Amino acid sequence: MFFNHPLFLLGGSLSLIAVNLSHDGGRAMKQWAPLMIVMTVVIIVINPFINSRGTHVWFYIFRKQVTYEATLYGVVTALSLLMILLVFVSLNNVLNGNKLLYIFARILPRTAFLIMMSIRFVPLLKRRLTEIQDVQRLKGMTMTQGTLRERAKSGMSMLQILLSWSLEEAVETADSMKARGYGLGKRRPYIPYRMTKSDTYWLSYLVLFFALCVTGGLMGFGKIMIYPELGTLHLSFSDWIVFICGMAIALFPVFVEGREQLKWNYSI
Repeated sequence: MFFNHPLFLLGGSLSLIAVNLSHDGGRAMKQWAPLMIVMTVVIIVINPFINSRGTHVWFYIFRKQVTYEATLYGVVTALSLLMILLVFVSLNNVLNGNKLLYIFARILPRTAFLIMMSIRFVPLLKRRLTEIQDVQRLKGMTMTQGTLRERAKSGMSMLQILLSWSLEEAVETADSMKARGYGLGKRRPYIPYRMTKSDTYWLSYLVLFFALCVTGGLMGFGKIMIYPELGTLHLSFSDWIVFICGMAIALFPVFVEGREQLKWNYSI
C-alpha cells in the first residue's frame, strides 16, 4: 500500500466495508468474510512470534522476544491484504463484463474480450452445475449420499454433462458471432455510456483529491518507519489533511449512493 500508517489502513478498510455495503448490502462481502477474518487474525497473531526484528521488546515467550515492531508490521500487512481483498470484491460488483469491454475494447480488443469471457466463465459454470445437480437429484443421483464409488460416479456424470453443455454452448456462441460479422468492422458498444457534465465534475473531484494524496505520500505523509526502529505514530496536521483526502476518495461511492437515496426517498 502507498500509505502504511495503521490509522490510514484501518480507515481505508472501514471505508471499503462501507462501500461494499452500499453496493449490495454486503452480500458479496459476506461470502469472503470468513477468509478475510481468518487471514487477518492469523497474520496479526503469528507474525510477532516468527519475526523477532525490532528494538522495542514487548515480552518474552520461550526465550524468544516479541517486539512492538513485529506486532505492528503484522497489523500493517494484515490490513493491507484485507484492503486488497475488499477492493476486488467491490470491483467484481461494479465492473461487470460489459463495462470492462467498453473501457478496454478500443485499446486492447482481444485482451478485453478474453478477460470478459474469463470473468463470465466461473459464475456461468457454477450456475450450470447447480441446475444439473437439481435435475440429477430428481433422478436419485447425488454426490452427498451413497458409497464413495456411487458418489464418484454421480460426480463424474455431472462433470461430463457440464463439459458437454459448455462445449456445445461455446460452438453455438462462436457460430452466432461469426454470422453477425464479429471482428469485421469497427466495434460499437452494446450499451453506450455517455460522459455527462455531472460525471466531469465528479471526475475532477476525484482527480483533485487523488493528486493531493499522491503528493502527500511522496512527501512522506501517512507513512511510518517500522524497521530498524519503530518511528512515531503521531499524526501531524499535514498527515490529517492527506488522511481526509484519502477518505474523500475511498468513501466517494458511499457519498454518491447516499445522495441518490436521499433524492429517491425525500425528493431533495
